[in-house]
Amino acid sequence: MGFGASLAFIAVGAVLAFAVTWDVPGIDLHVIGWILIAVGAVGALLTGLYTRRPRSEEVVEVVEPDTVYTAEPTVVEPHVHVREEDPHLRRGNG
Repeated sequence: MGFGASLAFIAVGAVLAFAVTWDVPGIDLHVIGWILIAVGAVGALLTGLYTRRPRSEEVVEVVEPDTVYTAEPTVVEPHVHVREEDPHLRRGNG
């Protein structure tokens, strides 16, 4: 039973319990109304308990280590770039 059916039971039960003034021989409509209200309330409670989402969803994220940063560093000599000057561009050679 969903929330809609539960609300329908509660509404029909409330009408029978509070608004109906008919007398049916052998049937107490007010008691039937209270029974329908109780059935609707229990149905709504059970629907709410079984259809709700869990309070906490554990999310596990596995992160693979980056191999660039976990590899042993190799010793690299610093690169020194020596620029050779063109003798024609030197100042003072005139």
